[in-house]
Amino acid sequence: MEKQDQILMKKQNKTYVLELIKNMAPISRMQISKNTKMSPTSITRIVGELQEQGFVKETKLVTSGVGRKATLLDVCGDVLFTIGVELDKAVLKIGIVNYVGGMIDLQTYVRNPLESYEETVQNINDKVKNIIEQNAIPVGKIIGLAVGLPGSIDYENGIVRVAEQLRWKDVHLVRDLSKLTSLNVVIDNELKMKIIAENTVGKAKDSKSSILVGIGSGIGSAILLNGEVHRGESNNAGEIGHTVIDPNGNVCSCGKFGCLCTYISEGAILADAKKMKDISSIDEVFVAFRDGESWALNILDRTATYIALAISNLACLYEPECIILSGNLIDKMPEMKQQIEEKCERYMWEPIKKNLHIVHSSLGSQGVVLGAAIQAQNSLFDIN
Repeated sequence: MEKQDQILMKKQNKTYVLELIKNMAPISRMQISKNTKMSPTSITRIVGELQEQGFVKETKLVTSGVGRKATLLDVCGDVLFTIGVELDKAVLKIGIVNYVGGMIDLQTYVRNPLESYEETVQNINDKVKNIIEQNAIPVGKIIGLAVGLPGSIDYENGIVRVAEQLRWKDVHLVRDLSKLTSLNVVIDNELKMKIIAENTVGKAKDSKSSILVGIGSGIGSAILLNGEVHRGESNNAGEIGHTVIDPNGNVCSCGKFGCLCTYISEGAILADAKKMKDISSIDEVFVAFRDGESWALNILDRTATYIALAISNLACLYEPECIILSGNLIDKMPEMKQQIEEKCERYMWEPIKKNLHIVHSSLGSQGVVLGAAIQAQNSLFDIN
């Protein structure tokens, strides 16, 4: 037992030192010793082991100031890779991300919404193999892949419980995708993947409490509390799309009436627009808005109101440091951000409002893929 404890402590120390170098590079061995309160001898040994494993390298940089110069250390980004996948109703995105969170390649494909589950899994497998080959990444350096998709996800057991947009129910995605790709696989709700990216490299970097609101083909949110993704009992925390705002309202695909997603999603906006004009795409609504057509102004003003009310409710429930607006609707219509902020100013409770920052995601189209790849690394990486 004592030997096992020593092995575990050595592993923990090694992981701690590696994370420190990763987050503070370039950094000297002496600075690592000061930060970790480990002896210089221990740090020299651990750094040596990390160099042998290919995680750490010496740079050409040295410390400044008087006295003996010390060589600074950095991590090797190409020591390992993870693959992130975003799966939505009409799009499939696949990216390769290195150890330090750099996107090596991102490829986007149009997906047939009528594609079967089996066809989709095979398609992911084919595209994953293609991107690995095209970038000449050694398979041995890929520690796994992660998929972010809309719906209710049992991430612990690797099962998609319900994905209405994909028309999936109780499918064993981790099992089936692992079998095809021969890789370790992680799955989760797309917004939970995206808030991990925001918390690592985005607008919520190092935040302890933030909420990501995604508005596009549906609407949902992901909640970060105490630096961890808040999941609830069955990983459905944040599914604001199915909060009822009018019990006598629009019928939802879930079978209830008046769900928020029946008023805010792109499909809902398009359905309202078609009552006013013969159009076929959400982009035409945006063009009409910018042209000042009254019907488009009214529809998107109503949409902004519902979004602001949802944000206000989330803020009162969780009082986060910031709320991040993201998704196709926000990306294509950045003018909406100002409208939403103005309505939040009107509807939000004053004690909450004064400390809350509402920001626009800067990760764009790669947010879910990047978050998925980071989640794969967090879940699957073992320093040994």
